[in-house]
Amino acid sequence: MGRSTESSSSDGHEPEPEPSRSDYGFHSFRDFTWHQFTGTMSTGSLAVVLYQTPYKFAGVVTLGKVIFIIDLVFFALLCICISLRFYIRPRLIVKSVYDSHQSHDEPFYLGAFGVSVALILENIAQYGVPACGPWLVRACEVLFWLYFGCILIVAVLQYQTLFVTRKFNIDSMTPSWLLPIYPLLITGSLASVVMTHQPHRSASPIWICGVASQGLGWMVTILMYAMWAIRLLCEEIPAPAMRPSMYVAVGPTAYTVTAIVSLGASASKGLPDPFLGEAPKAAAATIHVVAVVAGTFLWLFAFWFFALTTVAVVLGSRKLTPNYTWWSFIFPNAGLTLATIQMGKAYDSPAINYLCSVMTAALFLGWLFVSASLLNAVRKGRLG
Repeated sequence: MGRSTESSSSDGHEPEPEPSRSDYGFHSFRDFTWHQFTGTMSTGSLAVVLYQTPYKFAGVVTLGKVIFIIDLVFFALLCICISLRFYIRPRLIVKSVYDSHQSHDEPFYLGAFGVSVALILENIAQYGVPACGPWLVRACEVLFWLYFGCILIVAVLQYQTLFVTRKFNIDSMTPSWLLPIYPLLITGSLASVVMTHQPHRSASPIWICGVASQGLGWMVTILMYAMWAIRLLCEEIPAPAMRPSMYVAVGPTAYTVTAIVSLGASASKGLPDPFLGEAPKAAAATIHVVAVVAGTFLWLFAFWFFALTTVAVVLGSRKLTPNYTWWSFIFPNAGLTLATIQMGKAYDSPAINYLCSVMTAALFLGWLFVSASLLNAVRKGRLG
């Protein structure tokens, strides 16, 4: 998940005006873009994993709450910084979500903001609802529908704008092209968590929405996967410094497995009653079986992308330098961990559950390493 510069005079783009005295030193806020929200994606996804991991003890849940609070603070700070950026340079509001210049990839990263919001809502439902009253259950329902409405509108308008105004070359394709649809790919797993505490009349529409959203996200992903495969076959793989971004391709399949299996397990609560003129119990059992088989079918595909990227990263590891693509070590692989957790639950397998515990520990250590590396790079002014 790389970051592009705001301007370039050598490629025909209008150069950024020099900051004036009236900026009062705030011109540095121009450096805050939608790319930075990949950090809150990763932090929020780690909190989700810590809550759902098997064989956890009270300390793990407490650690998850701490990570969630860090995520909230991080998200709030980024929102303040990017708001100041738009206040100082109002014309960048449009440029950040729509830009016809091919080298400017910030519009793709608007999806990182949407995913960050989804993960915050999921963590609220996980950590907050058990400790609060019915009011938060109702609030989660309302927030879910507001979120779904917003991301569906954005997904339609953003891809429509990209299709109409921009011409892309396949050799420039990166996994970041998947990001505009990512918020919909998270909606399925979000729905499965939010509906847990809902009454049936509220849970059923949320379940149906989660299934439909996951279907849309997955079908768009298949189209993007085809282009990504062509790009890898016909062109060189990304430069070593950008190879961590290849992990982004792990996420869509991994989060789809998570959503399919978790929604299948909750079908008895999500199906309307009656369903096709019958009680939903029998249909729910069938859906659960199909969901587990489908999840098993797709899980290895996610792992294949993970292994492919890991080999590429290791081969270019000597040329790796800290940059925002390093957050790709965390968020997509958190999806793979969540998918594995769901498979362990479905098969009731101690071996898979122990593997999930190892993956969770590795993810947490990776988050600490990436966070420390990026903070150190920022402090030294060496962030790529």
